[in-house]
Amino acid sequence: MELDGAKQGFKCLTDKGVKVSSFISDRHKGTAKWIRETQPDVQHYNDIWHVCKSLTEKLLKASKEKGNESILLWMKAIRKHLYCCARSTKQGFGELTLPKFKSLEVSEKQYGHPDKLYQQCAHGELEPRAWIPVGE
Repeated sequence: MELDGAKQGFKCLTDKGVKVSSFISDRHKGTAKWIRETQPDVQHYNDIWHVCKSLTEKLLKASKEKGNESILLWMKAIRKHLYCCARSTKQGFGELTLPKFKSLEVSEKQYGHPDKLYQQCAHGELEPRAWIPVGE
């Protein structure tokens, strides 16, 4: 249904002479493949809400494993961080979003940022919080 909707939407727009330059979908793999193969000039993006929903499901599952309970304390901050990374990255610099997201600091011990695209956080000194202990 997702793929059919995308195809019909593209057809409707192109029949009316509208040039589609970018398309946002809900991470449907069939839609992504169809756009990649048949619409090479269209920039395809994933809807951040669906990305966040998928991440939340994975975090919930991981938090149920023994020793990972502290993930629950960080879920809201992780989701907010994901939205912030996506929102603060200018169009055309999408490859910067993942390195920014990976910079999330959940442990008191800071490891630095090994990605060359994003080597330093934008925040200053962090206030005390319930850090996830190193090694957990």
